[in-house]
Amino acid sequence: MVHDAFGGGQELNSTINQLLTAMDGIEPNANVVVVGATNVVEDALDPALLRPGRFDRKIFVDRPNLDERKATFEYYFKKVRYDETIDIGRLARKAVYKTPAEIQNIIQEAALIAARNQADKISYKEISQAIERIELGVAHHLNMTTQEKERVAYHEAGHLVVLYLHHPTDEVFKASIISRGGTLGAVHHQPREELYTRSKDDLHASVRVALAGFVAEKIRYGVTSSGVAQDFSGAMAISHDMVWKFGMSKNGYFGDYSHVPAAHLSEAFKEKLNMESQDILNRAEHEVADILKAEWNIVERFANELVAKGELEYDEIDLIFKDYGKQPIYRTSA
Repeated sequence: MVHDAFGGGQELNSTINQLLTAMDGIEPNANVVVVGATNVVEDALDPALLRPGRFDRKIFVDRPNLDERKATFEYYFKKVRYDETIDIGRLARKAVYKTPAEIQNIIQEAALIAARNQADKISYKEISQAIERIELGVAHHLNMTTQEKERVAYHEAGHLVVLYLHHPTDEVFKASIISRGGTLGAVHHQPREELYTRSKDDLHASVRVALAGFVAEKIRYGVTSSGVAQDFSGAMAISHDMVWKFGMSKNGYFGDYSHVPAAHLSEAFKEKLNMESQDILNRAEHEVADILKAEWNIVERFANELVAKGELEYDEIDLIFKDYGKQPIYRTSA
């Protein structure tokens, strides 16, 4: 149990003691069932709560799957006026890992956006804006110079092309160069379906996508900008975990070395692991450069579209790729 400086731990102790006292006062033969619910992880619960005769039956309620998310959207849509042409199945795919409470919040936020826009019903546009507002923050239209706006557009176009064409599990839903939550732009994407583990190919693809904005800037301008910092943070975290934690070393080092006390690992061995992490980044950069150079006309098209429109939805993105006869290499035919 965590005890904070403001007495939160003591308050929790008092509540648990009152609950246990009340439960101990129930007659053994009384036909009473006590049901409790919490979002606290099991390891953090007081063991006294889980002893036989107390809360000794546990039911874990997970996040909804695709069909359950679709049913949840349908349930909350009944409470508002909405465009019945909305593809609810598509929304359910876009809301991977979302809880019912989060889906309810999306519908409510979309209703507020529709009201502000003086629309008489919710459309897909309001739903998309609601998801972005919740996940990325409120849009801020910054007065960027033409050159900076173009640089951000090329950066996001790099992410977009590599993600759409070469990621085995993730799908792009929107690209934007409108500032949200402190970022100058974003390519919004999520897994196509629920995944509970990540393969080596998936992780490598995520590293390539993270570096694609950096590589696109370097190809277009010869130099890069400070806008790559967050991308580097993500790419380096993945490559580090691949080698240090997931046994994905090419030289046969396997194990979760993050659990080994630092004093028990030699500097030479840590350097070998770190060099392997760096090698993943270097190889990813070369692979991304080959991809983007081969598809540079598409990168330029997306950069120009983003400069002109600010944002591109999935349907627009998909149509542009189809204009060039391109589809994801992992997409299977129906």
